[in-house]
Amino acid sequence: MKPTTPISAPLRLAEGPLLWTGHARAHVDAVISARASRRLLLTGPSGSGKSGVLRHLRGELAAAGSTISTTRSRTEIAAVPAGHVLVIDDAHLLDVGQLSALMERSADPDAALVLAARPWPQSDGFRALAERLERSQPAVVLGSIGRADVHAYLEQTGDIMSDACLDAVLEATGGTAWLVSESLAVHDTTDCAGDADHDALHDVLRDVIAHRLRTVAPPVRHLVEHLCLGGDDGMRADRDDLILSAYAEGLLLPGGRPAPVVRSAVRATSSIERVIRLYEDTVGAGRGPDAAGTGLDSLVDGVHDAHLAELLLQHGDAVGATDPRRARELYRRAREAGADPATAAIREARAEWQLGGVEAASRLLDGARIPAEHPDHDAAADTAAAVWAARGLTTMSDAVYRAFAPSTPTSRARATVAAFAVADAGLLDTTSAHARGPTMPSTLAVAMDLLESGLRATLTTSADASLGELIRAAEMYSAARTSAPIPELPAVVAALAALHVGEPDVALAVLDRALDDRHGGAWAQDRLVLWRAWVALQLERAHEVEEALEAIAPTAHALSPRERLLFDALSVSIARRYHDAVALTVAWRAARESLMRASFDLFSILPLGEFVVTAARVGEPERVEAHFAQALARLEQLGSPPLWAAHAHWAGIQQAILRGRPQDMTSHAHALIDAAPHSRLASIMAQAGRVWTNVLSGTVDVEAVEAAATALGTVGLAWDGARLAGHGAGHTDDRRLTARLLAAARRLHPHEDLRPPAVESDAVSAQRPRTPSDLSPRELEVAALVVQGKTYAEIGATIFISPRTAEHHIARIRRRLGATNRSDLIAKLRVALDDADGDDAGHGGARASA
Repeated sequence: MKPTTPISAPLRLAEGPLLWTGHARAHVDAVISARASRRLLLTGPSGSGKSGVLRHLRGELAAAGSTISTTRSRTEIAAVPAGHVLVIDDAHLLDVGQLSALMERSADPDAALVLAARPWPQSDGFRALAERLERSQPAVVLGSIGRADVHAYLEQTGDIMSDACLDAVLEATGGTAWLVSESLAVHDTTDCAGDADHDALHDVLRDVIAHRLRTVAPPVRHLVEHLCLGGDDGMRADRDDLILSAYAEGLLLPGGRPAPVVRSAVRATSSIERVIRLYEDTVGAGRGPDAAGTGLDSLVDGVHDAHLAELLLQHGDAVGATDPRRARELYRRAREAGADPATAAIREARAEWQLGGVEAASRLLDGARIPAEHPDHDAAADTAAAVWAARGLTTMSDAVYRAFAPSTPTSRARATVAAFAVADAGLLDTTSAHARGPTMPSTLAVAMDLLESGLRATLTTSADASLGELIRAAEMYSAARTSAPIPELPAVVAALAALHVGEPDVALAVLDRALDDRHGGAWAQDRLVLWRAWVALQLERAHEVEEALEAIAPTAHALSPRERLLFDALSVSIARRYHDAVALTVAWRAARESLMRASFDLFSILPLGEFVVTAARVGEPERVEAHFAQALARLEQLGSPPLWAAHAHWAGIQQAILRGRPQDMTSHAHALIDAAPHSRLASIMAQAGRVWTNVLSGTVDVEAVEAAATALGTVGLAWDGARLAGHGAGHTDDRRLTARLLAAARRLHPHEDLRPPAVESDAVSAQRPRTPSDLSPRELEVAALVVQGKTYAEIGATIFISPRTAEHHIARIRRRLGATNRSDLIAKLRVALDDADGDDAGHGGARASA
């Protein structure tokens, strides 16, 4: 075969400055000057300057006397002499035969060969050829432009650009060569004044980018549009070929992301139909509830389309359980897109509830006209009922379900909770029987079934068995991972049932597990923490109560009325049990506002009981009389179930004792006696009530007092047991028996001042002046540490109390001793401690036994 005559380069043409990297320039210059082998591979995406570099290389080589050939013919390639420089552009498009001929040429190490190609697509033959060329010298990679590259270009052109403009161009283009080149071509420094974001540059490049998008293969175009419109990045895993193709076309950065200027161009030129179609594909393609990113969400703002509205609602439903904040925004957009206002409001209100926005949820529901036949009326009723319950108005929760009769089993269970709370026997009857459909029961459905049946079982005379069902209901509710609105949390119901049967340890375990499992979602956490603190109070763990109160105190103003009432009840409880009369007065005054707005239900009998007793202690029983009477009436409506009634009647007995009105104890004592055969707690309370009555009448059976007090301690009433023992000690003249009962009292409530009280009421006794030697054992213990110079924290660490409690003890000691300053306090404490030591010596160690 006759060799093909090589094609010599024409006369050298004047070339403009090249925008390329210093790395590429150095390698090309080495080839031109023959410092390196004239075998080279140039690679880079479309628009990276490959053709311009090849023209420059050909021109320089031709000027140096080299013969240049550009043939692509298989037969002609074989005829090109080894000393001639064969230069081929777009080598990635060569066929098998052409690549085979080039491989034969490349086998000769002296044969000059320069190829330029995109990084994708690459056949096996091309990769083998590229690997052989790279054995001579590394490939020159074009595409990403930096500051130094632009500065070098500007020096050649004589143009000037500020650093701020240069940074803006590089940021907008991501350093993509062809975009940087286009930007430099159209950039006008005078237009940048007042346009720090270079919006004008984005506008100018928009049509150029859109044109390039129209010229690429449809799958690549769709991918770029998808990514620019905020679609799922996770789709890259199974579309690597499209990602590489888009990069090779210069439309994506090396990492597969679109440059900002490309993103803005696509967003500006995409039709509403395209956006909606992409949104539908993303949400409905089974890529998970978060497939449509927030960037894509924002594109639909202001778009009014029924189909889009339905997609937004579906997307909100999909993410609602895990991201209610995002769901709220999706529902808002759905409403703006034309969704049914009531539907969007109901679902947005549910999301607000999950975020703890009680009042925001209420405003949404109040502003929507929701007919009883609305498809989402169960969700509306559930949210409205939960809102009213959080406001402390469970009667309105019950009223909601009367107006919107529940149609699903889970909603009927919630209605049962609301009806139970206010003793609505009528609604309890109407919601008692229902049948499930043929579908497999969900975890949430099982939880609600157990909750409903467990609640109903608490009304029977064998209520203790209901506790197991309620505990399982709480566990299943946690497992369901739901944060849906509900009038009362299953974990709280189970813990309350445990407290009402005298099992505080069980109640604590239920609440601890609920907190660990994020039972009920974010909105429920404060309520669970407060109820756990209540159980800790029953278990004599004062430091845990104070820690919980201190943790919530900074945001206490934002608590819902129901939670604020519980917070105040705990504050009053701590003050009554561990602090002095002054602290109790302060706590009581803070709680009175909550009481004015309060409405108690059967789930709040325990805090109500605390308010009843404290009101009697501070001499203001009238503030809770109506609430207490209503609670007793509700219990009567339900047939005075032993499980729920015992604590209410016990509060009535304590109130009568504090007010010095034994005649008021009669009805409560009889109620406890009647319930005793069906309730261990009621039995213990009834026995303790009889013993207490005997003590107040002057008959002190030490064995009976000690047994009754100890029994109270076993059911979470250690404080009451300690007071019973203290009263017994105050009504006997036998010093040995007094010491024994005081020892029992301190075992039950070791941190309290339990000197034998006088016959007068606690309110009077707490304010009676004391002598320097009339300090409690705990106060004497604290006093000794103060004299040693210890701080609050050191005192707390020494005797296992919190620094705050140590501070309260010292403040109380200071007031009792009438100390005016620290020196005076220490001097008087030394006297008090000397008196205590003398008392121990004179009484044969009686104090030690106490």
